[in-house]
Parts: sequence; structure tokens; C-alpha cells
Amino acid sequence: MLKALLHDIWQNNYKVYGAPRLRLALANLNLYHGTNRIRRLMQEAGIYSVMSRRSNKPTTTVEYKQRPNLIRHLPEANAWSMAITYLKLSNGQWVYLASVLELQTRKILAPSNKYHDG
Repeated sequence: MLKALLHDIWQNNYKVYGAPRLRLALANLNLYHGTNRIRRLMQEAGIYSVMSRRSNKPTTTVEYKQRPNLIRHLPEANAWSMAITYLKLSNGQWVYLASVLELQTRKILAPSNKYHDG
């Protein structure tokens, strides 16, 4: 009976509730159970949260003072801009996407993606 109730609460909350929130939802119904018991029942019933924990993404540290942007007010300058973006894959690995943008035509010249080691 408790597994069915957990499944209903989980289903009605977009499958994002984990054991702590399910425990609070049961407490609102005057049913008090420990988080470990709820985790065990969730595992037996095949219930899991579709949300994942936030993790620290790789960062870049700069040990010098940032330089001023000298081309900001020069739209006709033949300049390129580069950006690196970190993306988290569904398997938990990080991939970085590097791209070079030509500012005058606003076209990507050289996209590249690689796995991040670390």
C-alpha cells in the first residue's frame, strides 16, 4: 500500500520527487517514515527522481588583470571572437565546445568539441 501511495505522489509531482520530498509528502498525510525506508521502497518500486544533483563544472582561473576590450567600438574591424562552453552529457562526462566567430559576418569559422579530462 505504501509503495502505491509513493508511486502516486511521485507521478503527480512530475517524477521529480526523491526520498526526502516523498518523506515530507507522506508526513503531510500523517504517515511518518524514515528516509532510508522510503529510499528502499522507491528502489523496490522502480521510482527515481528525474532530477540530478548540481555539480561543479570545470572552471578557468585567470591570474592576471583582465585587459580592456579594444575592438568593442570598431564594428568594421576584421576581428574574430572565441568562446569555450562546457556541456554536461547524460553519462556525467563534461565536453567543451570551442568556436571561433567572425564578428563582421557573424559566422562560426571553426567549431570544435573535445572531452574534458578532469
